[in-house]
Parts: sequence; C-alpha cells; structure tokens
Amino acid sequence: MSAFTNMVIADALGTPVNHTFIPVAAKEGLFEWQDQTAASNPLGVPVGFNRILTSATISKDVNAGKGKFALDFRYIMPTLETVSNSTQSGILPAATWAYDCAMFIKFVVSARSTLQNRKDLYKMGPLAFQNAQILDWAQTYQNPT
Repeated sequence: MSAFTNMVIADALGTPVNHTFIPVAAKEGLFEWQDQTAASNPLGVPVGFNRILTSATISKDVNAGKGKFALDFRYIMPTLETVSNSTQSGILPAATWAYDCAMFIKFVVSARSTLQNRKDLYKMGPLAFQNAQILDWAQTYQNPT
C-alpha cells in the first residue's frame, strides 16, 4: 500500500505552477489532502484551499466473489469572493467562499476483477479526460460534433 504523503500536481497555466497537496486527515477510510500554497490561495484562508478527498466502500459479499469495490475520488477547487476595503472602518472584510468547481470520479470494480482489469480502468479512465474531444466538451460546454 502506498504511503499517505504529499502530492505535487501542476496546474493548467501557460507556464504550469506546481501545487503541493499535503495530507491533512485520514479518518474512517476518508483521506484528505489540501493545497495550502499561495499560488492557489494567496490569502491563506482554509476555506479557499483546494482539496483532494478519497474513500473506498467495500460491499459485504466481496469475499464470496460477488461484491464490488467502489473508490471515490473528489477534487474540489473553491473560489473566494472578491472583497474590497470599502467598509467605513477601513478594515478589509474576512475572506468568504464564493463557489466551488469540483470533479467527482467513482471507480466501481467487481470483486471478480483481475489486477489487470483494475490497472486498465484506473489508467485509461482518467486518460480519457485528456482526450481533445472530452477536454473541449468540458471546457467550452460544446458537445462533440
């Protein structure tokens, strides 16, 4: 089993910036990493940290070869509200959450699946998101034609 350690992931800028996601929580099968770098959250406010969360669910009858493993992956990218120093007191208001952009991926594999089945699924599924047609659809909301 791999260790619960930092992950470094490059963003999509013209000159990519690496973001280091550090492990912050491992509780009851849920693992969370946060990007606490200034590049993603210049204010350093926890509500603005990008997060990766993973969890696994195993059905009860998996040992009989009938069940399923469900592995959830979530990438959450919050955006903070733009605030200005326009209060009467002259004190900048606290940063607040505006909205999230998020990706949710769920892998479901049969207890009967082979190691090669799982390797192919975990490699090929995410790589499909890098296909030009899928990227265009995801970024411009235009269906493939």
